[in-house]
Amino acid sequence: MDQSLIHDAEYDHLLRVLEKNLEIPQDCTYADQKAIDNESLQMVFERVKFTRKGAELKALAGRGIGYHHSSLNAKEKQLVEILFRKGFIRVVTATGTLALGINMPCKSVVFAQNSVYLDALNYRQMSGRAGRRGQDLMGDVYFFDIPLPKIEKLIKSNVPELRGQFPLSISLVLRLMLLASKGDDPEDAEAKVLSVLKHSLLAFKQPRALEMLKLYFLFSLQFLVKEGYVDREGNPMGFAGLVSHLHYHEPSNLVFVSFLVKGLFHNLCQPTRRGSKCFSQDVMERLVLVLAHLFGRRYIPAKFQDANLKFYQSKVFLEDLPEDFKAALDEYNMNVTKGFASFLLVVSKLADMKQEHQLPLSKIDFTGEECEDSQLVSHLLSCKEGRRAVSPFACLSGNSDADLLHPETPDHVTQCTIGISNISAPVLWPQRLDNQGRRMPLNAYALDFYKHGSLLGLVQDNRINEGAAYQLLKDFALTIQSISISLRELCGNEEDNVVLAFEQLSETFSEKFKKI
Repeated sequence: MDQSLIHDAEYDHLLRVLEKNLEIPQDCTYADQKAIDNESLQMVFERVKFTRKGAELKALAGRGIGYHHSSLNAKEKQLVEILFRKGFIRVVTATGTLALGINMPCKSVVFAQNSVYLDALNYRQMSGRAGRRGQDLMGDVYFFDIPLPKIEKLIKSNVPELRGQFPLSISLVLRLMLLASKGDDPEDAEAKVLSVLKHSLLAFKQPRALEMLKLYFLFSLQFLVKEGYVDREGNPMGFAGLVSHLHYHEPSNLVFVSFLVKGLFHNLCQPTRRGSKCFSQDVMERLVLVLAHLFGRRYIPAKFQDANLKFYQSKVFLEDLPEDFKAALDEYNMNVTKGFASFLLVVSKLADMKQEHQLPLSKIDFTGEECEDSQLVSHLLSCKEGRRAVSPFACLSGNSDADLLHPETPDHVTQCTIGISNISAPVLWPQRLDNQGRRMPLNAYALDFYKHGSLLGLVQDNRINEGAAYQLLKDFALTIQSISISLRELCGNEEDNVVLAFEQLSETFSEKFKKI
């Protein structure tokens, strides 16, 4: 009995000594212990207890240091933001994620390295963090290892003018139709829809752009009616909800639904035996293969196919789509390109031909009328006949209206003043070519991870940065989950094989992802 008491006393003494040795000396930390009470601090730490970088962030926070970048999840970012605003963390290293939309003012900002992404706009946003309202009379900005001419240019440059981008897409139009038909207040919903359509920055004081947007809206409605997403009265139907849930993946969301409607997923998702609710590993891998061709597409430079590289866990290069899916994709692309080509021919009437006939760099007008007697000029300009939507200068290279939507055709072939090009067409080309005409294979990171479940394997073999790989896998897992939930809501048959297969895949992929 006495011996056990002695052992307990020695154990307690060792714990106290260890705790004292692990204490961070005040002269070895930036943390302000008085900035936040211990109960609140532990509450913040508890939120990241089971996250990927939680332990590391907690240890650094004890020293008053944090880091912030896009590959951290929401709880990890919030830990750094909360403790920094409280004053507990006083040094944060960050990427451009702190440039916009986050309230984290500080005493000083240090630009520690030159970058091609460090332009006047990012400089203004990041340097604007320096100086805390109500605490500092002035904020300090430091430059380290950045050439002096670059510093002068950043300080003296004006902020770039805001320019409107093409605001519409098929999915956005569908979501607007959903808002107009499902809104609790029809008048308010209609007003919001019209506000989005009429008040685009692209169309500000540009009547031609506004007319073009109207024509694109009509094209989108025609496409949605033809594909069965809305009826002739504009009411959403069928798989409209699923397409809108995956709006950030256009045109892959539209292609996915076209596969679903054709019954390709029902042919693929066959259980191990009749009446079973489980699917074999081979079925799951083929399902991931199809999804990897649609969502989270990441290309590999063509030169890596010829390089003699050794891969340890991953296959790296994604296999081609199964034949039935590839045939369906080709049919979908052909139907869409026909409709979009007709739309380009219509909208080309809005082009400013005076501006189209200006040389791109010198802005010299050249319509050919100045050299009517020249045989060479007459020969070159004759190629414009029968070409309505192609730029006059692109015509000189032999491009015609029939080439507008080929995957090899550059984006600048269409007339520049109509404000739209072939990249706005909702087509998904099965392959991409580099500037030398070589095929660029897709990265098989999603399928490789599903097979081996190793984030390190993706870093070593697939040549993806760890943070980027984590973010890609997270997006892929959320996409599968969105599809699974949407299909369960849409399908009345609880025993549907496709619904069961996606639920099994979502559960399996999420379990693998949570382990990294």
